[in-house]
Amino acid sequence: MLWQKLLLINLQIILALQCIVGNPVEVDVDELKAQISSHLSYTARRLARIQQDVDAKYAIELEQLLARYLKAANAEDPLVEEKQLLEYEGEQRQSFMAYVNLQYDEQFLNEDIRVQEWSMRTLMTEVSGPLAEEIEEVLPAYESAVKIDDFDQKYTAFTGIQETFSAALWQLIDAEPEEEAVLNVQLKFFKEFLLYLQKQEDAASFAAMIKDTLNVVDSALASADLKQKMDVLDSFDDLTTKFRRYLDYKVLEFQFDRFGQ
Repeated sequence: MLWQKLLLINLQIILALQCIVGNPVEVDVDELKAQISSHLSYTARRLARIQQDVDAKYAIELEQLLARYLKAANAEDPLVEEKQLLEYEGEQRQSFMAYVNLQYDEQFLNEDIRVQEWSMRTLMTEVSGPLAEEIEEVLPAYESAVKIDDFDQKYTAFTGIQETFSAALWQLIDAEPEEEAVLNVQLKFFKEFLLYLQKQEDAASFAAMIKDTLNVVDSALASADLKQKMDVLDSFDDLTTKFRRYLDYKVLEFQFDRFGQ
């Protein structure tokens, strides 16, 4: 379904990094270092988010872990630092690491809820009549779900939202081939992503390519040609160039900054 296609980006990133590590000839060391450094910095920001409301009994350990992530992210060789960091995490109290992992899970769940809310809100602008009215009625449920404190209850509330969808809404979301409205939502997601990248310091070397890709996305959005839209979306799965791999691993950071409220 629509939002699952957006959320599957996370899995794609993991598989891409595995592919990169397994094929060192195709990706130079500097590129790999940049990716690892970016991921370490991104993880440090997640830890800093946890620190804002940390359980007091884990405050010192979290501060120490965050400091190590920041050091590793700025190291000359983040590959070595990452290995040492993983060893350090393995030596920590199980209760502390379980706490950190639960906080990660809660962050990701909240972001998943926000992504789905954004997808449905955007889809509402692509349809009209009863479908638009139904989506509008559903939207408050996402806000309610994200405010729930208990993780299991939050997850149940989130997954339960789709059970209220009408057959007509399901038909639109799950249609194969995909409907124009659904394709446009995905294109708008990538447009927001590219606009986000234009403001990132580490994107400077890709500025021209980002601008060109943004123009391609805009052209697809303005077109009525479904094949053109699908071809543009498929192009984001291409990991054969340094630029495309950069886009792939930066999506997680975009999701954190855009939807990690």
